[in-house]
Amino acid sequence: MQPTPTRNPAPDAPSFRIRRARRGDAESLATLLREMGYPHGSDAQTVHWVISHPEIEIFVAADAQDKPVGMVSLSHRPQLRLRGRIATVDELVVAETWRRRGVGRALMQQVMERCGARALSVKRLEVCAYALEELRGFYEACGFVQVDNMVMRHAELEHQHGP
Repeated sequence: MQPTPTRNPAPDAPSFRIRRARRGDAESLATLLREMGYPHGSDAQTVHWVISHPEIEIFVAADAQDKPVGMVSLSHRPQLRLRGRIATVDELVVAETWRRRGVGRALMQQVMERCGARALSVKRLEVCAYALEELRGFYEACGFVQVDNMVMRHAELEHQHGP
């Protein structure tokens, strides 16, 4: 997969690009997870395991020095009742100094492209509500709708394939 160059809305804003996470990103991913509220972050061994797992994908937004400033992890698996794949956004975090610059939206756009018919053909995309209160407006702006107090689903995919 080719990296996705991303243009920021403000001409003077630092640029970033979306790419797949690599083993060398372990320390940056741990820092981002701590910023997300997980005090222990992650360790290199777990990052290497997750990156190599066939049903999990991690994308990072990397700054001009190629350092991750945001990340999204996407897990996907086949499901019988949907007669296809279901995907879940497991973690989404942007470094505080990079928030409100389009990084989160670009990461979610990458997720939508991966879930689309040309890649994974996902029937349902969900976000678990572990941090939903602070992020509800963001996810709604990205096309998700509240299903219950724990789950949001992407409205477009849900509409195409039903419950």
